[in-house]
Amino acid sequence: MSEKTIREYVDDYIKYYPEKWRWSLKNSIEQSERYMETRARKSKDFYGTNNDLLPDFYSIERDAEQFELSYVEWTDFFGLIWEGKKGIHAMVGAPNYEGNLYYYGEENDYNEAGYRVSYEYDAYKNQPPEEVFSRVKWCGVNHWIDTVNAKDIVYKYVVENHLFKDTHIELFYDDGEMIRVYADYQPLVDGLYRQGRMDLLEKVFKSMNEHFIKLRDSDREEEREFYPGKTAEEMFLGDK
Repeated sequence: MSEKTIREYVDDYIKYYPEKWRWSLKNSIEQSERYMETRARKSKDFYGTNNDLLPDFYSIERDAEQFELSYVEWTDFFGLIWEGKKGIHAMVGAPNYEGNLYYYGEENDYNEAGYRVSYEYDAYKNQPPEEVFSRVKWCGVNHWIDTVNAKDIVYKYVVENHLFKDTHIELFYDDGEMIRVYADYQPLVDGLYRQGRMDLLEKVFKSMNEHFIKLRDSDREEEREFYPGKTAEEMFLGDK
């Protein structure tokens, strides 16, 4: 059986951690007002990340597990109610200090998410080759996507939203695989242009221009305001 062709590498992904807990202040006006009034747990630091003085939930989590609880409400010394939920989705982070990348194998093949670690490529010194892969980023994750071997491309959009909100691009391959790309399309366009895939660019630009024209000719003023005033070719290629 031939090995699956790798179409995408990533430097991070979301994993489900069934044993971990997530804690947050109970969502209510009363609790928000109490927190603002007391400022009891507010960090004294003025700069940096969130350094609020949160409770130590460790013993509460252990106690909840004795009774097989997956949800807890706990009131601290200041009358602030904290909600704890067991089982969270979180980013896994880099697999090692070298920053090796992940790729998707078969489900249950390497771990429950189906991801393996690539020791061929990393995020620093040895990234996937530009003549095959285009690097794009969304939701804080870098994706190296095989664009040179894509056989088809589709741009999908919703006119009712602003320019590129709720849009995405789908890349299709001969083996039936499909990869969806979100957010900033400039790196994807740059990669396709660098690789000489003008056939794919022409198709995606045609769909984008149809989107732009629908915005321009919309009966709704709020939609017409999102018309970019230029073609997709002018927006993404400039003077190339």
